[in-house]
Amino acid sequence: MRDPKTTQGISEIAAEILIIILVLVIAAIAYAAFSGALNPLFTKKSVYVAGSAGIDTIPQSGGSSADVLTFLPKAGDPFYLTGQKSGTTGTQVTLKAISPTGLVLSPDASSLSGSLYGKTLFIYPNSSAAATQCNYVISSNSPTGTIRPMTQGTWNIQMIDNTVNVIAGSYSQQVKNGATALPVAGGFLGSGTGQFYDVNCNPVTETINGQVTTSTIAPGNMTATYFNGDSSIQIPNSAGLGFNGSMTISMWFNPTTAGSASNSGAWQQLIGKGLTNTAGSSSTNENDNYQLFQLGNQLLFEWNDANTGIHYQAITTTTSVQANAWNYVAVTVQNGQVTIYNNGVAQPLVYDEGNVPYTVSGATPVTSLSSLPNPPTGGVQLANNNNYPVNVGEQNAATAGNDFYYTGSIGSTAIYGQALSQTQIQNNYASYTA
Repeated sequence: MRDPKTTQGISEIAAEILIIILVLVIAAIAYAAFSGALNPLFTKKSVYVAGSAGIDTIPQSGGSSADVLTFLPKAGDPFYLTGQKSGTTGTQVTLKAISPTGLVLSPDASSLSGSLYGKTLFIYPNSSAAATQCNYVISSNSPTGTIRPMTQGTWNIQMIDNTVNVIAGSYSQQVKNGATALPVAGGFLGSGTGQFYDVNCNPVTETINGQVTTSTIAPGNMTATYFNGDSSIQIPNSAGLGFNGSMTISMWFNPTTAGSASNSGAWQQLIGKGLTNTAGSSSTNENDNYQLFQLGNQLLFEWNDANTGIHYQAITTTTSVQANAWNYVAVTVQNGQVTIYNNGVAQPLVYDEGNVPYTVSGATPVTSLSSLPNPPTGGVQLANNNNYPVNVGEQNAATAGNDFYYTGSIGSTAIYGQALSQTQIQNNYASYTA
């Protein structure tokens, strides 16, 4: 048996609790209704866009092909893409292109107009000489001519509803006709933040020494930086910029002079990763992972060998470098072989060893690496030295007099951790890219 007073007290408490709960529920409903009227995030569902992704294969010079992504919106809610200039009706949606390496790109959609339903959208690298390898576009027209290759592998297209910030759709496609990787560094040097990028398309912070000036007078309206003969640019050291295997240096340059290769006063460093103390016969005074020089009207690539430790050079024999004109040079290292291209054409080479060209026991350079007094084992084997920055326009020299400053303009520049094919190099030359 219970006390009636106690039973009544418990009932009253329970009733009060129920009333409080009811008030909270009503307040929550009222708040949701009020907030929903002011903020669509509480009530709006994600935009619905049904579509399909595909691949369009574009013929290239030399019988090659390049794949580009496509996306066809078929049906759904009204929408427009971020960056679209006209026909912006419905929900704003951002299209992201995610590369096989996880690189997230936001293609430029400014050329699109009107409703996009029923239009095939082509997604591909901007192939203008004024663009970098990190600039992509979306167009309702299929690209023509020479285009930059996309990275081989599985790409993902994401449609992101900007209002509620959720993925409204995701589509995957396989790019087969393309490059195996982007440059480890590339773009336009000395032209400000957002013009020279690393492999993840992050802007590289450059150190500018002396005075450089930029313009868009280069072929194809590419950005060019002028070095006055007492200036240079340093790219910070990183593990990705040192090589002991395949690599490519790709660069457009316009020198003010191009004299005799036998005149050291006509030697100018274009780009390199290494350090030199004093010139001489001892290879221990110079430690280069790679260096590319304009040797008057010829070209020179030099390196320290990973096995012998000796310093070697590969030198073009033709007088192909033109002063006051744009030259495109590409140097590849692959399977123990170095190849130097000028304007898309592989050049005949001779080889030397030691720190100064043309000084092997007073003899002229030889026609093969195996004919050198101290030939490298297995051909070209780069000695990877990651302790030094990449220098452009000046050799990294601890002693004055070994700077070999460059005078002239440098345009699009790229460094790859792989050897580009001759076709890729010729395509770069045809499209004024690197």
